[in-house]
Amino acid sequence: MQPMSAHPNIIIYLFLFFSAYFLVIVLTPFTMTLAKRIGAMDYPEARKIHATPIPRLGGLAIAVSIILTIVLFSAENPYLREGLPLASAMLPGLLIILAVGVYDDVRNASALLKLISQVVAAGLAVGLGIRFQLASNPLAVQARDYFDLGTLSIPFTMLWIVGLTNAMNLIDGLDGLATGIAMFASIALFLISMQQSAGLVTYFYATIAGATLAFLRFSRFPASVFLGDCGATFLGFLLACLSVLGTQKSYTLAALFIPLIVFGVPIFDAIVTLIRRYLNQGEMMHADRGHIHHRLLSSGLTQRQAVIILYGVSIVLGIIAFAFTALLDEYAAVVLGIIGLLGGLTAKELNAFGTARPRMEREFKYRQDRTERRDE
Repeated sequence: MQPMSAHPNIIIYLFLFFSAYFLVIVLTPFTMTLAKRIGAMDYPEARKIHATPIPRLGGLAIAVSIILTIVLFSAENPYLREGLPLASAMLPGLLIILAVGVYDDVRNASALLKLISQVVAAGLAVGLGIRFQLASNPLAVQARDYFDLGTLSIPFTMLWIVGLTNAMNLIDGLDGLATGIAMFASIALFLISMQQSAGLVTYFYATIAGATLAFLRFSRFPASVFLGDCGATFLGFLLACLSVLGTQKSYTLAALFIPLIVFGVPIFDAIVTLIRRYLNQGEMMHADRGHIHHRLLSSGLTQRQAVIILYGVSIVLGIIAFAFTALLDEYAAVVLGIIGLLGGLTAKELNAFGTARPRMEREFKYRQDRTERRDE
């Protein structure tokens, strides 16, 4: 292990972490009061898990804390200050996402409005320089062969940003689930970015980790406040942009795979949700109770147990992603394929695609058929 002196930035990382942590602790009660006054409440209904009205807008405390912490520390840290022009490319999109998220938490915005705002926000980020640039050729054995993504980087990056923004929102279905996943993802990406000397994004990941850890005090079961759409989409958009910036200094295919693995749980849930709704000819943007966390509850787990299991999966995926930093590209693709296969088998076992009868129903039918044949 290297001595502390070998990592002079570690003190800054700790300050960022704890500053964001204490700001969220202070600001969250105010957002709860604000939510109650303006009617930003999440009321119980058939699709919801909670039984009493819970304030939304908790994510507003996270957003303000992260932005305020970064701005204040940039005044003292020259490296962070020099990187702000690049980081500011995220700001217009973040403000759009946050504004529409707050509006949705208060007035319940339409799915179309939210999607349009996310596309516009992602377009602004890409236009201001946040995009995947180069990738390596995994078929090259003798030498690293890099190629420029060119104009393909625009739709590729926009799909990633909009996709992860929605994925984080979709996974926000149990107390503390989305917040915890964002925290574990930011910790994993913090360690990976430190190992790869990724620079600016490392400061952001430390800040996000502190803010989300603090918010878990309020959002874990039984939650006293929810992230709301403003918080889930803000974190999704921010982490998506940062993961793109983090790959701009590394051109290996493994580096591009790392965000896919770190955010494996929300991405898996989002993909399965789209497939399930398509197969069942349902509304693609219509909320339902078929998400992976709902399936875990249907299997007999409590809400706390389901969240802990998904936390555990996120931690394992973070460890795998960290190991990716030492893998060659050809092995990285194979490992990612294996993870995808295991995810598909898990989805099938949990009937996450919604195309088969629940296991208990199948077992009852099987016993009933055997009884009828015996009676004959």
